[in-house]
Amino acid sequence: MKKNKISVSNPDELNKHLQHTSPFTWISLGLVAAALLGFFAWSFIYKIKIKIAGTATVFNGEASLTVRDSDVGKLAANQLVTINDKESLLTFSDNKPVAHFDGLENGEYTFTIVFEKRPVDFLLGK
Repeated sequence: MKKNKISVSNPDELNKHLQHTSPFTWISLGLVAAALLGFFAWSFIYKIKIKIAGTATVFNGEASLTVRDSDVGKLAANQLVTINDKESLLTFSDNKPVAHFDGLENGEYTFTIVFEKRPVDFLLGK
C-alpha cells in the first residue's frame, strides 16, 4: 500500500487539506461521552445487594458459620447475620466467622448475610 503524501509549499495550500468534521460525528462523540459519564456516575451511586448463604452450627447460642471459600473474602465484622428471622452481628473468633443468637436451640441451621456494594468497588478491588 502506498501512503498518500501531502506536500504543501505555502500556507495558502493548507486549507485544501483540512477536513471538515460533520455535526453527526460530534453528536455521536457527545452521546458516547454522555453514556460513559452516566455509567461511571451510576457505578458510584447505585448499590448492588449481595447475599451469602451457608450452614451455621449453633451450640450454646454461638453460631459457627461455614461459608464457601469464594465467599470468605466478602465477610466483614458487623455484617448482619440472619437465622430463622433472628438477627445478629457477625464477629470473628480465631479468624472464624461466628454470631451469637440467644434462644436458638443447638443444631444445624441455614444462615444468610445480605450487604450492599457499589459497582465501582468491584473495579477498584474493594
